[in-house]
Amino acid sequence: MAEGLEGGDAATASEPVCETYEACFDRGHRFRLYDRQGTFRLSQAGLALGDYLVRNLRESEITGRILDVGTGSGAIALLLRDLGATSIAATDISASAVATARQNELENFGDPAIDFWHSDLFPGGGTDQRELFDLIVFNPPGWRTPSDLLKAELEDKHHSLDLEAMFYGDSVLLRFLRLLPDHLAPNGRAIIGLNSLIGIADIFGRSRSTDRAGDDASIHSRLLERIELPLLFYTEEWSQVRSSLLAQFEQGRHDYAATYVTKGDTIHWFYEITEVTVTEPATPLRLLPFVEMGTTPARAFQHSVGPEPLVG
Repeated sequence: MAEGLEGGDAATASEPVCETYEACFDRGHRFRLYDRQGTFRLSQAGLALGDYLVRNLRESEITGRILDVGTGSGAIALLLRDLGATSIAATDISASAVATARQNELENFGDPAIDFWHSDLFPGGGTDQRELFDLIVFNPPGWRTPSDLLKAELEDKHHSLDLEAMFYGDSVLLRFLRLLPDHLAPNGRAIIGLNSLIGIADIFGRSRSTDRAGDDASIHSRLLERIELPLLFYTEEWSQVRSSLLAQFEQGRHDYAATYVTKGDTIHWFYEITEVTVTEPATPLRLLPFVEMGTTPARAFQHSVGPEPLVG
């Protein structure tokens, strides 16, 4: 999913279906990707997320079950396979993106191994299937729900601007955090790439209060890496709504602590690669009634109040 207007991630491809481009990650991981309508090009932020994974994934995660949410072109899923992962699922809400991602895997590896799903966020859609993952990677939309004024200006531009993949990041991310405990394995983690224009602290604050995860599970977040990126306008259509976009970002500073700096005529935002973990609520300790404790064997009572001596 798109997180800014850099690297062509804001506009779908208009070139013929045979067009391709190269995605180059750290340590020589390179892929040839189809550039097709309905599939967003890998962005500069997506490259940064992939480079972080190359440098920092744990061996237990490579050998575990992995999910790439909002896979788009499938680039991150392909990278995970190239790193040695053998149990990978990938989802996208766009059917055309999933089809392109499958073709990208065949183009680069020659055989299918990644479990691609046309699904919203997690595999299974509305079914009762709840698979647990040791690692979940997500690059959500970077901008909040557009204002009414901005929506009106964008109405005539939907033919080349997929608003669902760029805006509504607040509702998408809150829903992701609420559902995460049902899909994350014990001791697992999610690594998500966040756009500072979305108001990151506000989103996590809401996820811990009004949008709490199910069963009162606790969500914990930790910043792993912060990268400054310029907000660039690559299409004439986006240039036409530039003033309204900037007005929404400025309003976001006051409403939900959107963060960015202005350098000359260019906005610089911050891509925050963040670790998210879940703590399940503790199981309440059942205390024995006082009358039963009098009949408890002495050895068991001793064990409950102190460590048991090592034997042998």
